[in-house]
Amino acid sequence: MKGIIFILINHMIDRKNNHGTAQLTAPLFFIISFFSVQTAQAQNWQVGIKGGLSLPNLTDAGGASDVSKGYKTISGPDFALFADYKLSNEFSLETDLEWSTQGGQKSGLQTIPAIPALSQFFPPGTQYLYANFTSTVRLQYLMLPVMFKYTMDLGSTGRWKFYVDGGIFGALLMTANASASGSSKVYLDKEQTQPLGSTVVDFDSTGNIKSQLHTGNFGIEGNLGILHQFNTTAVFAEAGGNYGFIDLQKNNQNGINHTGALIFRVGLLIQFF
Repeated sequence: MKGIIFILINHMIDRKNNHGTAQLTAPLFFIISFFSVQTAQAQNWQVGIKGGLSLPNLTDAGGASDVSKGYKTISGPDFALFADYKLSNEFSLETDLEWSTQGGQKSGLQTIPAIPALSQFFPPGTQYLYANFTSTVRLQYLMLPVMFKYTMDLGSTGRWKFYVDGGIFGALLMTANASASGSSKVYLDKEQTQPLGSTVVDFDSTGNIKSQLHTGNFGIEGNLGILHQFNTTAVFAEAGGNYGFIDLQKNNQNGINHTGALIFRVGLLIQFF
């Protein structure tokens, strides 16, 4: 861009030499002002990529049933493309296009809804059965967070910086899979004193549960991190989290879960000139 300005200035100087100083001043001022504004606006934009580890969990959000309770953390990838627009030296606005892993896992004694079609095999009034196995729910969301960011210098060189950001996100459920593993007798009570026969049931299975869940989600996301600035690029590491406000299940008869995750990522930031 500096080269373009140099050529145009030289061209205008040639015109000055041929036609006089009066024809130079206004056009030259306009050209320099235009390219200065464009350069300043470009310097406000930064783009980058970041990726790392998501540690999600499904939190119980209510309901009398134990079906939705007891989930623990699983792990999966989390990565994003993002753009950052500087509002000032300290404040900026960031928006991401993020691929996020959500879900959770339960192991041990679990509550199973009794299927009405098999009610003839159960005592009258049986709503739930109990067995020992492991079940995992793994969800993948495409998320669009919009966050305000505050950045401050660490030290006098301006190379090291600390930042914190936070805002809201909208999300679209892309995949939803459930799996189970293990074998166990099935019981009529939590205390496992009333086995439903002597047969040991194999619970190994996988399935798509996307149709049972809400497609959209909405929530909050935030991060804090350390950044090292080079000339036009920067590298950073951050830790953060997200939490969804929308009920996961369409049918809340067996309880309600909300998504959420801790996130650890590293990334690269590029400033436009």
